[in-house]
Amino acid sequence: MGLYSAYKKLRWSKKAMRSPLNALYKSTPTAQNCKFQDVRFLIVDCEMSGLNVATSELLSIGWVRVENGVMKYDSRKHVLLHAKGDVGESIKIHGLFDHNLAGASSPAQAIAALVHEIPGSVLVFHHAPLDLAFLQKTAQAAFGCPLVFQYVDTMRIEQRRLERQGKTAGLQLNVCRERYGLPPAVAHNAMYDAIATGELLLAQASYLRSRKSLNLGQLNLQGL
Repeated sequence: MGLYSAYKKLRWSKKAMRSPLNALYKSTPTAQNCKFQDVRFLIVDCEMSGLNVATSELLSIGWVRVENGVMKYDSRKHVLLHAKGDVGESIKIHGLFDHNLAGASSPAQAIAALVHEIPGSVLVFHHAPLDLAFLQKTAQAAFGCPLVFQYVDTMRIEQRRLERQGKTAGLQLNVCRERYGLPPAVAHNAMYDAIATGELLLAQASYLRSRKSLNLGQLNLQGL
């Protein structure tokens, strides 16, 4: 765990103690030298009403687990969040109509459901900064303190791999999948995008080296 993560835990732990986020603050970080095969990954994807975190809302969160180097498809989950405003033009991307979100989970319920799955896991995103910005905004608004966890970013893994080869290429999820011979994925549904990201992670791990010898440090493990 980095110094910033340790400071954040120290600063917010008392407030987190009175919220569902407490389990995150009490969890023990996974070591950088932990083998890929031994890590439990939680693959996460989010859909939003727009790309500007200041003016847009989190609309859905999807996740699925990878354990012992195997995708656990039966662990998949898709949570819709109740939106304060209408989804506007973003419907063209995620296909979530306003009526789809009626009766959906509150932001607090959705974040709590995700947090329940996190302890003991390393999270995985494709283009982590965007998802993290919306998750942190939603958690802060719901519970008054930020999320803390470790994560890897399949986009960053792919970018570093291409840089080592002296190449530049597209980093969109389906473009990355195509380079590993993976079929096109159902796009812009948080759960299916999480599954597609998990499959990409497994392909990247196999390419980099045997999953039995690959460790988290070689995947550029990060901590919040």
